[in-house]
This record gives sequence, C-alpha cells and structure tokens, in this order.
Amino acid sequence: MSLETFEDINKQLKDITKQLAYHVVGDPLVLSNLQKYLDISLENSLEVNLTTAAYNMSKKSFETLMHKAIRQINFSLNSYNANSHKISLQKYLEPILDFCEYAIENKQHFFVNLRIWNLDESQSAKQFNKEVFETVNKRFNSNIDLDEVYNSKPKNIKIARMIFFNFDEYFSWPSLTNETVSKTGFCYGLDSHFGILSGGKVVPCCLDKDGVVDLGDIKKQTLKEILASKKVLDIQKGFKNNILVEELCQKCQYRTRFDK
Repeated sequence: MSLETFEDINKQLKDITKQLAYHVVGDPLVLSNLQKYLDISLENSLEVNLTTAAYNMSKKSFETLMHKAIRQINFSLNSYNANSHKISLQKYLEPILDFCEYAIENKQHFFVNLRIWNLDESQSAKQFNKEVFETVNKRFNSNIDLDEVYNSKPKNIKIARMIFFNFDEYFSWPSLTNETVSKTGFCYGLDSHFGILSGGKVVPCCLDKDGVVDLGDIKKQTLKEILASKKVLDIQKGFKNNILVEELCQKCQYRTRFDK
C-alpha cells in the first residue's frame, strides 16, 4: 500500500478506532521504509499491533521496532514450520530473542508475544515446541514446561518483562472451497475489528485475505460510508441474531470458537 493511501486511511481511522494492526498475511518487516508508516500512525494518535514471521528480522530492525506508535509486537514462531527455505531453528530464533533482550534493556513500552499457535490433540508440533521452550528458557532463565503447556493449555505465559508466550490451536483459513461448517453462529468481525487489504478493499475480518466479502473500496468511498452500508449492516445484524449471512462465514472453522 502506498504511503499516500495509508496516510489517508489513518486520517479516517482516528475517528473510528484507537488501534490498528499491520497484518492480514503481509509482513511489515519486508518494508524498508516501515518507519514512515509508523510515523503516520503516530501522527494520527493510532496505536499499532504489529505481527511478523520475522524472516526479515535483523539488528537494523531493532530501532524501528522500538517506535512510539507500537503497542504490541507478535512474532508468529510456528510460521517456521510452514516455511520452505528452512534455515535452522536456532538461526531463526536468534534475532527474535536478541530483539527481546534489546527491548528489555531499553525498557520497551510495548508487549512482545512469541506466538505458538500450533497446539492440537495429536501434539504434532511437540518436538518443535520443545526446542523453542528450551532455547527461550536458556536465554531468559525461564522455566516453561512442555507437558504443562499441553495439559493446561494456557493462553499466555510470562517469560520476562512484557515478554510472553502466546498460545492457541491450529486453524484453517476460511475458503469458499471448504465444506460448510454452519449457517448459524456468531463472530466479532465488524464488531471489534474489520480489515483493509493492501489494494484498498475493505473486508469483515483479517481472515478474509482474498477479499471474498467485498464491502467496498477506500479509494472510491470513505470508511464511514462503507461501514454504514447495507451489506455491513446485514452482516452485523446476522451475527447478533446468530445467523451467518455470508457464505465465507458459513465455511469458517475459526469463527466457531466465538459461538455463544
């Protein structure tokens, strides 16, 4: 997304929300000028939740990631298992943990979450998680116990000052090619959040990465106009009445964790 478009969006967002997230599949650390995007968000009094797989992480990133606009940084550690270039796990983790130490030493103002979103009944990523925990325990003198995590399934465990492991289960991305999960249910899409794709298309949530549920284009309408449209209101009314209006929502497994 161009800086010009991004700035226009931020100006509109400051009357709608206090926070925005830099994600929806794309990785902020691929941007050589990330600082400029963060500057724009700061100028518009918006707090940034930044999510990254950290494959582009280097010491050059450290100062940028200490930016005043940042409220939270999420490192998606389990993305390592889905990546094909396969540097060693230790090489992958090293710059992330170096940054955590750097942040602590500089008394960071934001939270850092090391995301382990791979818990499942078959414990398919147990060996990977074991190696991650051992590496982090050694670096931070913490005592994260692998079996205890699988037994109690905590949402978060503190590692150090404002540094946490964040846990969740695997999930499948919603797609129109999926089987229908349910035509009834609830979701926080268009309630606690909505998404804007890099091309300008507005979508109900961050899982609609392909813009299947097209709510409008920020290059043609204002955000307030889009969020007040009949399509948005119908989806919101549906969720409130336990009805899934959109086919993509009916085929979304992740949404089921919010059912009342």
